[in-house]
Amino acid sequence: MKSKNLFWYFLNAFIVISPFSAYAHVKWFTHNTDAHPVFFEDLNHPTFWFLLVISAVTLALITYADRLLEKSIVYQKFNSYLESYANRATLILRIFTGASLLLSWQADSMIAPELKIESGLVGWYQFVLALLLLFAKTTPLAGLGMMGLYLYAMMQYGFFHLLDYLVYAAIGYFFLVSYFRQNRILHTRVPALYIGLGFSLCWAALEKISFPHWGMDVLRQQPGLTMGLPADFFLMSCAFVELCLGYLLIIGVLQRPLALTITLVFFITSSFFGKTEVIGHTILHGALLVFTVIGPGHYYPPPIEFHQRVGLRAAFVAINFVIIIGVMAVAYHWMASKYL
Repeated sequence: MKSKNLFWYFLNAFIVISPFSAYAHVKWFTHNTDAHPVFFEDLNHPTFWFLLVISAVTLALITYADRLLEKSIVYQKFNSYLESYANRATLILRIFTGASLLLSWQADSMIAPELKIESGLVGWYQFVLALLLLFAKTTPLAGLGMMGLYLYAMMQYGFFHLLDYLVYAAIGYFFLVSYFRQNRILHTRVPALYIGLGFSLCWAALEKISFPHWGMDVLRQQPGLTMGLPADFFLMSCAFVELCLGYLLIIGVLQRPLALTITLVFFITSSFFGKTEVIGHTILHGALLVFTVIGPGHYYPPPIEFHQRVGLRAAFVAINFVIIIGVMAVAYHWMASKYL
């Protein structure tokens, strides 16, 4: 495929993929049970390297855009308006998490749609957690209970599988420390939530790269999703879009616009994938709305603030993207080969 065509394919995919498939967790929808990841040498082709390079360049350009937005009076007013609701962040997350727990209970699952429960007691346990979230004083107990459920699911389905849903444990931690009076503990909840959701998005993206046969199976079920693009290119582009978005959440670029965009996309994708996606993503809507109102937080600076000069920030973002994604990809492939 010529570089010029690749470039236009990527631009089209980056713009329109998000409203359809980039965020769908393929484990929830595939009928393919082949658990053998592709070999690294299978990724050594022009499309992969082109998407990696164009992603790093795009992230650097987004860093410049972030700085320009910071200077905009309209954007500053927009941020101030949203931040006026920051004191409701915990309440927002309590509502969405409670709804998610009840949906999982009804679907006989825990944490995610494919994690089925065999004991009715686990369902009732989730119902009790939802009740605990009704009251501020019992919210930390609910958070501790969610972390306990995450560990239980890990014992049932394995460490590797549960890394997909690290955000669930991060939300539990958010609740656990939400009513601490010590600021150094209370404010760890914000970076923990960013890292948890950002990591989960990146890990799900690596699944699309390591198990493309799962994603291709989903695209065969919903061929219209590709919008005329080659299916293999579309799937790989989905993975890189998701990698970029998860990485941006972790390092702290465009927090509010990014969170608002992703949560709107989740609502759109629900019309394609239905109830299963609603069950899996309701809790994520809560986390993203928290990011929308709370922004980056003010106690612990996000990693992007390690540098003040925009040129250094852009280099920091691009270089670390390649390094971090490379390390995660190696870890993912090793665990997939060992534990699946």
